[in-house]
Amino acid sequence: MQMKRAKSVYIPISYKLLISYLLLVLTPIIAIGSYAYLSSVRSTEQHTRSNLEVAVKQIASNVDFRLKDMVRSTDELYADQTLARYLAGYHSGWERYSIMSQYILPRLKNAANLPDPEVELSVYVSNPDVGEFYYNDSAAEDVRKYSLFHMDRIEDEDWYRGLDLHYGSSVWRQTGNDKADGSISYLRPLINYDTLQLNGLIKMTANMKYIFSDAVSGQLGEDSILFIADNADRLLFTSSPNGVIPEPLASAASGYIKQPNSYMQIKQPVTNMPASVVAWIPYASLQKNSQQVRNVTIGICLVTLVLLFLISLAMSQYFSRSFQKLVSSLKSFQEGDFHKRMPVRGNDEFAEIGSAFNEMASTIQRLIDEVYVVSLEKKETELQVLHSQMNPHFLYNTFSSISRMAKLGEIDKLHEVIRSLARFYRLTLHRGEMIIPVEQELQIAESYLDIQRIKNADRIHVAYAIAPEVLESESVKFILQPFVENALEHAWYDDEISLVIRAYMEEGDVVFEVEDNGLGMKEELIGQILEPAGQGIGYGIRNVDQRIKLQYGRPYGVAIHSSLGEGTLIRLRFPYRPYHSVPEEAGQL
Repeated sequence: MQMKRAKSVYIPISYKLLISYLLLVLTPIIAIGSYAYLSSVRSTEQHTRSNLEVAVKQIASNVDFRLKDMVRSTDELYADQTLARYLAGYHSGWERYSIMSQYILPRLKNAANLPDPEVELSVYVSNPDVGEFYYNDSAAEDVRKYSLFHMDRIEDEDWYRGLDLHYGSSVWRQTGNDKADGSISYLRPLINYDTLQLNGLIKMTANMKYIFSDAVSGQLGEDSILFIADNADRLLFTSSPNGVIPEPLASAASGYIKQPNSYMQIKQPVTNMPASVVAWIPYASLQKNSQQVRNVTIGICLVTLVLLFLISLAMSQYFSRSFQKLVSSLKSFQEGDFHKRMPVRGNDEFAEIGSAFNEMASTIQRLIDEVYVVSLEKKETELQVLHSQMNPHFLYNTFSSISRMAKLGEIDKLHEVIRSLARFYRLTLHRGEMIIPVEQELQIAESYLDIQRIKNADRIHVAYAIAPEVLESESVKFILQPFVENALEHAWYDDEISLVIRAYMEEGDVVFEVEDNGLGMKEELIGQILEPAGQGIGYGIRNVDQRIKLQYGRPYGVAIHSSLGEGTLIRLRFPYRPYHSVPEEAGQL
């Protein structure tokens, strides 16, 4: 069993063109837009990261600058061998006072003056012969804090016992109250250059807010975090308000830091301290610039898409209109209107198609007109032949009837027959026109029936039902009489026969009906009569049917309804067209 093919969905060519144009437009725009967006975002992020790295590097450089002052101050004391000998030697009386006031304390003051006033210098010596000194005048402006202490003050401190100081070493360490004060100390050994033994300790203490004053969170962007961590990733300093550790640094409360996944880290080592300036910048802040780039890219792509969509729409409409004109012309041809032509504009393929189509249409119309005229002339010739064949036979029978009436002395009938015969030939032969008014066609049939009724002694009964509005319509000549004659010749099987002739309007068409109560016909016979290739049967009926179709088109013609023993109904249909008489001179050409 053969499966039925699914009915395909009709999609206008304008939609297909628009979709194809949009696909061709969308593909490169999406590709180019995506590439431009990703490249712009990558470039923006790299540029932002480079700027942030430069900023962090500058912060680390500023920190190094402050640390360098502190280291240089301790270098002044560490490298002073004279100071080392004075602090390690024994002096008494005036000499002791003179060395202390003229050399040791001035050297400590000079070392304390190198860095920022926030820095405090403390020197611890192992020699008990050296007197202690500490300067702490809080009322004085620009106070430089420097002190000299004995080692026994710190020898029991845990931070000191954990030191491993030797010649050339140094260390940064929070000592004593440094952690509570937020300070850090730079520690270096005080060397006795005669014995190269440890003779004391140089301690330079500074507040971390001073050292790391540039490491302020937020200065690298909103929600950025800036802090100082040692080489073991322990938190040394953060400038968060009130000393509160920010949320991402919460784990630093235990000492160690861990980078959150949502932050980008930039780390810059500090040269003069085993520590690094660490910056955490949230990726969300970087994405703000990316979002601006994305919005600009999307905006440009949307504007481009709208413009290209309008261009695609205009192009698809232009091409679809050309196709619609071609389809409309082809549909007109399909419906039988061969006068339709395509408007030709421009100088492209559609113009060539239109010109070729119009030329083809003209050729087809010319050929159809030639075939139509030839066919019409052929049918008219056949009608004339049929008419000429009918006339001698009809005249012979009529004259025989006239002769019989004369012998019988039926003068009134004789006059009536001769008058009807004269009227019949006057109507059928008048001016030789093939298109006559419906009224004249009915008169031809009526004259013929009058002659036959007189000849058959009134055994033919005729009834007329004529609508007045059809009388002014045109009709093909000699289409009704053949069916009247056919009924009298083939349907009569009793002493009498009744005919009804009707003419009326139906849906804008004129309808002739010839109905008899005669013998009737079988369906097979009706089919043979109406077949175009029918042989020997119903030639006159087919001739009338084809003449009507040639004149008015295939929807019109003859229809036969009959049942055996019940009579026959012949229906002729043709369009209503007001009759316009041809001038006599034109008809004689």
